[in-house]
Amino acid sequence: MKRYSMNQLPQQTTSFRVKTSISSQSRLLRNRLMGVLGGKLDNNENTQQLGEGKIIEIIKMAKLCHERKEFKKSEQLLHLALKTAHDLQHHDAQRYIIDDMANNAYERGEFKKAEKLFINMMKQLLADGIQEDDLAIIHISAKLANLYAIFQDDLKAHEGFLFCINHLEAKLKKGADDFDTQALYSLILSWFGNFLHNKGNFEQAVNVFQQSLNISVKINGEHHPHSLLQLNNMAAAYTLMNKLEHALKCLNQALTLAQEHKMDDGLNDLPYYYINVTNIYLTQVETSSGDSTTLLEKARNSCRDAIKWARIVDNREALIMAKKCLKKIETANLHE
Repeated sequence: MKRYSMNQLPQQTTSFRVKTSISSQSRLLRNRLMGVLGGKLDNNENTQQLGEGKIIEIIKMAKLCHERKEFKKSEQLLHLALKTAHDLQHHDAQRYIIDDMANNAYERGEFKKAEKLFINMMKQLLADGIQEDDLAIIHISAKLANLYAIFQDDLKAHEGFLFCINHLEAKLKKGADDFDTQALYSLILSWFGNFLHNKGNFEQAVNVFQQSLNISVKINGEHHPHSLLQLNNMAAAYTLMNKLEHALKCLNQALTLAQEHKMDDGLNDLPYYYINVTNIYLTQVETSSGDSTTLLEKARNSCRDAIKWARIVDNREALIMAKKCLKKIETANLHE
């Protein structure tokens, strides 16, 4: 099973495809930070405005290079932006850029580099007087917890997630109901659910994913990609608990909601959801949980939908996976 958090986590072996990236939610939080940076331009002197404008343009160029997978050029541009921010003594920009550099290192699999950058950024924030229950500290702590999970340092990972969750729950109990606090809480619950799932604590993982889903529906709506992702995550846990009907119910709900509103990230994940449905039907065939002919036909139809949507959203990886599924179904038919 491939499990993802922020960008990518290590693989496990099972036929169930789980895509647990929380990119849409994380991007939403970071875009709000970018808005804060850009929003400062109206209130500074002309020279400062030009400097900040230059920083923003360089960051945009770096993001474009990153999307094109020109990682070296992207990193060079971020270093240039960081130097410009340092020359201007623009601390908000410096923090944003370092966070970008750390996230990019994470995505490239340079986990030790990402860890160092996140730790240095946290030290800088604390030295600047930021409190440990600030959302920025909590967000970085959660990213570090994910890294410790990758390093198989389960104690640090578990303690890191609980540190974040406890602080966020304390804020909510005190009456915090702003979007950022709730979005971060939903995001970290999802990451913690991934951690529990990977440790084999499937029942607890389902409960945590359900919490994340409830919050996401409240602040984003039930059609939001992050909400759909939690349904998929719950289906993954239910599958490994052999509660296949529960898993199918979650996935069918995600498929229906994704196609009702057609949000980009939700559509990009559609092929994987169909592949997961296919694999559940195949599992039912293997365990003789129903009429094999009917189940194989359902699996075939779901697989064809996966291929169709993989082509629509131009997802080569999903297309390859779906075609492999279809071959598996045809092989099973030959043995009928």
